[in-house]
Amino acid sequence: MRTMHYRALLLVAWLVFFYNIERVRWLVGAGQIQFVTRYAYIFVALAALVTLALPALHRLPLWLLSTVGVILFLVLKSWFGYPLGGEALAVTITEICAILVTGLLTRQVIGAISEFENSIVNFTIKHVGRQTKAFDIEQGEMYQEVRRARAFNRPLVLMTIEPGTNSFEVATEKMVEEVQQATMKQYVLAALAKELEGQIGPYSVIAQDDDRFLVLLPEASKADIPRLVSQVRGQVHESMGLDLRIGTATLPEVETFDDLVETAYAEMRETEVKPKESATPRAASVQGQVTSQ
Repeated sequence: MRTMHYRALLLVAWLVFFYNIERVRWLVGAGQIQFVTRYAYIFVALAALVTLALPALHRLPLWLLSTVGVILFLVLKSWFGYPLGGEALAVTITEICAILVTGLLTRQVIGAISEFENSIVNFTIKHVGRQTKAFDIEQGEMYQEVRRARAFNRPLVLMTIEPGTNSFEVATEKMVEEVQQATMKQYVLAALAKELEGQIGPYSVIAQDDDRFLVLLPEASKADIPRLVSQVRGQVHESMGLDLRIGTATLPEVETFDDLVETAYAEMRETEVKPKESATPRAASVQGQVTSQ
């Protein structure tokens, strides 16, 4: 938190200095010298806003963003009729340096925010239980189970599970609503993963795909689906107050693993979540724990 505070303070201090740079002309005794053009003031502001508004840019290499930004700046500056070389070369170099410094400081602020969010997520996951492996990691094991079931002509069920949208609603102050919403979401998903692991047998395979879970149940047949769905929905609602959307697909009705996933997702998307009128005491307890964090 302190790192984020210092980085944001440094960015603000730099922007204040940059937009008042013309006021320091008297320090060098050259009141007629132009440090930057009006176009540069606008471009620097837009660069900072775009970088802050699109955190995904933080994943791109710094050299790539810097190169693209400088090239775009020079092209647009020339297009608007501002000279680049000659007597204006010193001004152009100063403007490029200002753009690079602004981009670097803005990137540092985004990095601090990302570290803060990751710390919250890791804390909530450790507090509730271990994190479910990602679907990309568990996909191989699931595929092997599907091949085994087909080779030995055994039944198999794939379930896709996700909490209803209303389960993620959190009443928070406007300024911290998004952060608390994300924290609540990660906390609930971690708690749901732990709950599913406790309900489903040790021979099942559970994977997480964004906000959804895939549960592969070897030796389960189509006749077992109503009981399994009712059991998972009932116990999760009783212990956590969550209303689940669940889709299923089975072998041998569906032949391939990809078809199993698509069929289960399609059925889950068509499922209507009907929330209970009141949450259970356990649900209120979970939400209270998250809010207090």
